[in-house]
Amino acid sequence: MMDNNEAKLRDYLKRATADLRAVKRRLREVEDQASEPIAIVGMACRFPGGVRGPEDLWAAVADGRDLMGPFPSDRGWDLDALYDPTGERRNSSYVNEGAFLDDVALFDAGFFGISPREALAMDPQQRLLLETAWECFERAGIDPATLRGSQTGVYLGATDHDYGRGMTELPEELEGNVMIGRSGAISSGRIAYFLGLHGPAVTIDTMCSSSLVALHLACEGLRRGDCSMAVTGGTTVLSTPEGYTEFSRQGALASDGRCKAFSAAADGTGWAEGVGVLVVERLSDARRNGHNVLAVVRGSAINQDGASNGLTAPNGTAQRKVIQQALANARVPADEVDVVEAHGTGTTLGDPIEAHALLATYGKARPAERPLFLGSLKSNLGHAAAAAGVAGVIKMVMALRNEVLPKTLHVDEPSPKIDWSSGAVSLLTEARPWTRDGHPRRAGVSAFGASGTNAHVILEQTPEVVPDEDAPEVVAEPATKVSAGALPWVLSARGADALRAQARRLRSRLDGEESVADVGYSLAKTRSSFEHRAVIVGSDRDDMLAGLDALALGEERDGLVRAVAADVGKSVFVFPGQGAQWAGMAVELLETSPVFAERLQQCHDALAPFTDWSLLDVLRNQDDATWLERVDMVQPALWAVMVSLASLWRASGVEPAAVIGHSQGEIAAAVVAGALSIEDGARVVALRSKAIRAIAGVGGMMSVQLPREQALSYVKEGLSLAAVNGSGSVVISGDNQALDALQAQLEGEGVRVRRVPVDYASHSAHVEKIHSELLDVLGPITPKQSEIPFYSTVLGEQIDTTSVDAEYWYRNLRQTVELEKTTRLLVEHGHDVFIEVSPHSVLLPALGETLDAMGRDGVTVGSLRRDQGGLDRFLASVAEVHARGGSVAWTSVFAGHDATVIDLPTYAFQRRRYWLEAPEKPVEQAAAAESGLDNDFWQAVEQGDLAALASTVGLDTDKPLSALLPDLADWRAKRREQSIVDSWRYRVDWTPIDEPAPAKLDGTWLVLAPVDAGYDSLRARVRATVEQHGGRAVVLDLAEADADRELLAKRLRDAGGAPFRGVLSLLALDQRWHMTHRGLPNGLAATLALVQALGDAEIDAPLWLVTNGAASVAGQDKLTSPAQAAVWGLGRVAALEYPQRWGGMVDVPQQLDESAVNRLAGVLAGHGDEDQVAVRASGLFARRLVRVESESTPASWKPQDCVLLTGGTGGVGAQIARWLAKHRARRLVLTSRRGIDAPGARDLVAELAELGTEAIVVACDVGDEQALVELKRRMEADGWPITSVMHIAGAGVLNGLGATDLDEFADTAYAKIAGAAVLDAVFDTDEVAEFILFSSISAVWGSGDHGAYAAANAYLDGLAECRRGRGRPALSLVWGIWDPEEGGGMAANLVEQALRDRGIPFMNPRLAIDGFHRVLSDDNRAVEVVAEVDWTKFVPVFTAARPSPLLETVPEVRAALQREQAAAAKVGTGEASLKDRIATLSPAERSLTIASVVRTQVAASLKYPGPESVETGRAFRELGFDSLTAVDLRNRLGEATGLRFPVTVVFDHPNVVELAKHVEKQLLPEAAIAPVESNETLALLSTISLDRLREAGLLDTLLRMANGAPDEEQESDSIDDMDVSALVAMALDTDN
Repeated sequence: MMDNNEAKLRDYLKRATADLRAVKRRLREVEDQASEPIAIVGMACRFPGGVRGPEDLWAAVADGRDLMGPFPSDRGWDLDALYDPTGERRNSSYVNEGAFLDDVALFDAGFFGISPREALAMDPQQRLLLETAWECFERAGIDPATLRGSQTGVYLGATDHDYGRGMTELPEELEGNVMIGRSGAISSGRIAYFLGLHGPAVTIDTMCSSSLVALHLACEGLRRGDCSMAVTGGTTVLSTPEGYTEFSRQGALASDGRCKAFSAAADGTGWAEGVGVLVVERLSDARRNGHNVLAVVRGSAINQDGASNGLTAPNGTAQRKVIQQALANARVPADEVDVVEAHGTGTTLGDPIEAHALLATYGKARPAERPLFLGSLKSNLGHAAAAAGVAGVIKMVMALRNEVLPKTLHVDEPSPKIDWSSGAVSLLTEARPWTRDGHPRRAGVSAFGASGTNAHVILEQTPEVVPDEDAPEVVAEPATKVSAGALPWVLSARGADALRAQARRLRSRLDGEESVADVGYSLAKTRSSFEHRAVIVGSDRDDMLAGLDALALGEERDGLVRAVAADVGKSVFVFPGQGAQWAGMAVELLETSPVFAERLQQCHDALAPFTDWSLLDVLRNQDDATWLERVDMVQPALWAVMVSLASLWRASGVEPAAVIGHSQGEIAAAVVAGALSIEDGARVVALRSKAIRAIAGVGGMMSVQLPREQALSYVKEGLSLAAVNGSGSVVISGDNQALDALQAQLEGEGVRVRRVPVDYASHSAHVEKIHSELLDVLGPITPKQSEIPFYSTVLGEQIDTTSVDAEYWYRNLRQTVELEKTTRLLVEHGHDVFIEVSPHSVLLPALGETLDAMGRDGVTVGSLRRDQGGLDRFLASVAEVHARGGSVAWTSVFAGHDATVIDLPTYAFQRRRYWLEAPEKPVEQAAAAESGLDNDFWQAVEQGDLAALASTVGLDTDKPLSALLPDLADWRAKRREQSIVDSWRYRVDWTPIDEPAPAKLDGTWLVLAPVDAGYDSLRARVRATVEQHGGRAVVLDLAEADADRELLAKRLRDAGGAPFRGVLSLLALDQRWHMTHRGLPNGLAATLALVQALGDAEIDAPLWLVTNGAASVAGQDKLTSPAQAAVWGLGRVAALEYPQRWGGMVDVPQQLDESAVNRLAGVLAGHGDEDQVAVRASGLFARRLVRVESESTPASWKPQDCVLLTGGTGGVGAQIARWLAKHRARRLVLTSRRGIDAPGARDLVAELAELGTEAIVVACDVGDEQALVELKRRMEADGWPITSVMHIAGAGVLNGLGATDLDEFADTAYAKIAGAAVLDAVFDTDEVAEFILFSSISAVWGSGDHGAYAAANAYLDGLAECRRGRGRPALSLVWGIWDPEEGGGMAANLVEQALRDRGIPFMNPRLAIDGFHRVLSDDNRAVEVVAEVDWTKFVPVFTAARPSPLLETVPEVRAALQREQAAAAKVGTGEASLKDRIATLSPAERSLTIASVVRTQVAASLKYPGPESVETGRAFRELGFDSLTAVDLRNRLGEATGLRFPVTVVFDHPNVVELAKHVEKQLLPEAAIAPVESNETLALLSTISLDRLREAGLLDTLLRMANGAPDEEQESDSIDDMDVSALVAMALDTDN
């Protein structure tokens, strides 16, 4: 009894002990989970200075780079008004630098299924986060598409959403979108929506600590189980300059815009932009998922200042507490943290508070020789607000991985306001190695929000993996390789341009260290599949790189497969009967594919008991092909190869949803489906083929191109219908004699027939002779229920495969093969990917025929081809399935290769510019402006304010009314004149334009470069631009002596061969002065010679002029080369005189990075009509003319004491001298070549004296520097130092460029260029307050016959910009044409009426000078135009030969162009309704016309740049339609068609093709819709305008073919075999 009780007690104690251990283990697990490190598995970011990822950020930090730059020029900021170094003007900033993202306005809206309309309304922060989050997942080695439906969370920090702030009026079409577009909450919601994530999605705004708070909440959410993975980070974009104007008012900005964290020189903060994103998950999950752990978050904490010493002031106590809590949560002592990435804003208040908190927490418990190191990323790029915290995290993760502590910038000496002696904390004034000191490397990161919310995070290096000793050892079976040779690289993108760009990205990333398998596996595993797909198949690195090059250039190449994926259904394996065999089939696969070889060996072993020959020996013996004549060897060999190929397909990631076989192909199908074992399959194929020998020699088979019903009428005695393969192809079998007779009959009737090379008649009565034998020898088989649906071509239906017994295999040989019927059934059941599993395709035409007859777009693909039996051919077939939309699990192909995931380039987003700008105001004529000027007058009248009225009009109120009337009339005339003058004022601006599509520069490009002019790196990169984008560069180096018209023309002819695709001139880069022509830059002379020589050599390729420093886009982007600006002036004239061979001008940075190279290539490839472009880090900018908005305030400028006027005695000079005298200039120095002997000089001096101005006239060649220096010294010695310079000298002879010799050109340019250059050099002093150059409109937009004059004046404009960039005063006043009767000079040799007819009337000199006065009073810009232009006359003439985007920003120009377009459209349509227009068209042209209308309206509704941007087969939802835009499209379609549509029309008809069909039915319900053989064809054709089809000579041919007209020259029997290229070629040949 006792023993029994003891046993029970023992059992109880055992159970209690076990339970106690389980409880302890569970408690430990809970505790561990609550403090489990969080793994950072992915990082992505964009920051200023070209930082596009963590590696770029690390390079900038490690190099100690300052990433600050000028204010952005692409956001509509008024940079001239914004910057005030004194900080006294309202709404100004005393700082003009910051850290700005280069391409903040660019976004790939189409990638995210967002319409351009919605994208325009979206805050750029939302756009940046979408793109960067995608990149972050890709960088983490995670295909973002695999996250759909997962519990992934989104935790983002974002603060000020100022996009569009201050706009009083929004574009009407954006109403309803802006609120969502500006919402911070939507930032996280958009990511969750696009990726289909179901974890928490929250946006946190704690101002400067937002992203670090977001990271803390993400970590807590992971530990609590709120989410399984999280994307976290933050973003800041300064859409308006409000951050600068607000902080300028507070005096809180550093004077130079730079954060000098913890430095004695700290004087305030500086702003930055950026976005940073992390992908994080629990460390245990990261290990289990095989993700690369970059670092871990050991712990974090957040808290609040509470009621402290100010709402936004930092609080030291709260900072200490948050650090202490973070250390406690991390379970890490303070002395085991090596470094802190500080908040460190560089303010005199915040830095000491933060430093003392660090000294109190980290600095106390550590020895002086092992201090806490302190740094701040803000010293490199400024304060990125909501993105600052995550930026610090990324910096420190990269530091952990590189084992380096980077230095902090701008610390000459540590701040004396910090008691550094109170603890062991040391500033990182120099970089230092980061070694382990008895513990893992760790870093703290701080962020303190102006809201009072503080955050601190503890980072740790990636922990080493500790093996679990209790875990059972798992030994994985080695995977059988699919391939021991060729492998695939799989790429895809949303569009064709993006696909090419993706190839370029990958090509540029590969440096020779990566294995082909690793690259391929990483592409397959970590990248999503999009519609535009390409697969490169190759056996080695060279093959792959060549394929990438071809893909990048849009070229064809063996081993490159690409297509646009369709929305396809399930896959079918199709096994043909006899006819696919060939000597040597499968031999290559035996050697290169272990999977195939293994399965073929199994087939060999299964056949051995039934044959007296060896399968492997027969296949390998390629010298003996006699077996191909024996049915009992051919059929078993084919069966074995097909079964093995099926295994290879499945091992390659393609699983069939059904199988189908043709005749003996059903035996292979049954084995693959699982209905027969491999042994039973071998029995059936081997023994049945032996039995067939008994009926050999007396029968045969014949393929006939007829439908079933017609064919049956020919099946007479001795014949049988053997197979119905397609809607128009059958096989007839039977007696040889009967077949011979039928063949002769059908050929006589014009029916295509072909005898099948067999000597027996399967599927005929002949087979009945072997019925009993087959039942006997096949009786032992035991069919099973198949694992894969088996569609029987014997019965034409899906069957229960337990019935495929001996009798079935007899019927399979005897009865008609119902391939067409069975194929139709498969299609009806949702199968439309047909893969023929055979060594050569024989059934694909029949399958395609059936699909066409059903009006279905399917995919038909083979496996191998005759004499192409290797793995490269097979993988190309797999690639075709994938590229056309089929499902392929590509990672399977890499089995057995030990391939690993490596870093690859992220998606090549195709960004367009989206930036909210105020709606354009209607064109205001001078009259409207004039009435506006009257407002002050009438307001004073209405209010009865006599004093105000007197002040406004300038009246003496004591006079009687009758005496006041003349004064009022005079005032009225002056106001009218002021409005006229103001309407003459323009300036040149640079506007951002869309990024170009990835370019292909095919053909040969002639590149001309100057010798010994420097710029070697730029020359090399420009040449590389051509070669990297598919062109061949032929380089001609020109010395100065070579720039001779005749010599150059000869060299150009000698360089010829194939016609040049383009001419690229770098000659402008030579800025040295010409040896024999003073004042003429070499580059200008050489460019003139080139323009002339190209004509002489009859080279019509477009000419592009490349410069560096010839344009100032805005702000700190300085124009540094007036000499190259002069070349732009010449180019503008060349564009007018030689429009047919003009390309354009492009100004590039001296250092062309990859993005700049791509932009340059896009420009050269033809970026719309743009021909005056600047490539900059922030994007592309195009030159524009805009009207100056003038203030109504009176001109207030007054002349300096002593003014130098070069050319001062000439017509214009004399007018200006008189005007200066009237404005009380004290002394004028007038120069001319003849001095006082110049005509009218003495009279002018006397006239000026009468006005109270002393004038002296000096004979001086203004281009003679020594003479000018002497004049300057003389005036200084006389006590009249020159303080104002006006360069008026210069005139020229007008001549076309082709008729201008260099001497004549140099003479015209001399006074302008040489004189200005000398004046600039001599008066480059502080004493000169004004430096004014008189230029001409020929320099701004060009003028025929003005080549030298335009170039010279463009030099003046460039010099004014250059001087301003150097901090010197300068103004170039660009004049229209003065009336010669009063002004002289400017209108020499010009006929007034001719100019007036062209829209350039003469200006009244008095009014012109009034305009001059107003420009001088404003003094806002370096170059300003004062010109009277009648745009309605000028524009049609000026744009007759080529468009001019330069002028399109002038309201009157835009209105004139719109009137022209409307008139042209009215003429083109004849004002006919759409229904009337299409009523007389053929069905095919009608369908194309309607599809084009629909596409146009879709583009207009969604704000795509044009119809060509709308993919016709892409779902409306993916294009970006929502309920609002659906209504808009409904309305637009209603206006275009005259029909009423429901709002749901977009959702009922999901793409352009389907909607076009619906519209056609509504317009013409009684007419038959054009028969379209495939939606894909219609979609393809509707992307091409009818005009383009006509121009190409294709429209008539296509319509003739579509409408059934016969083409007599084309063999009807060859069309079936044609691909798309052949069909197009046929169409072209027909027209020729």
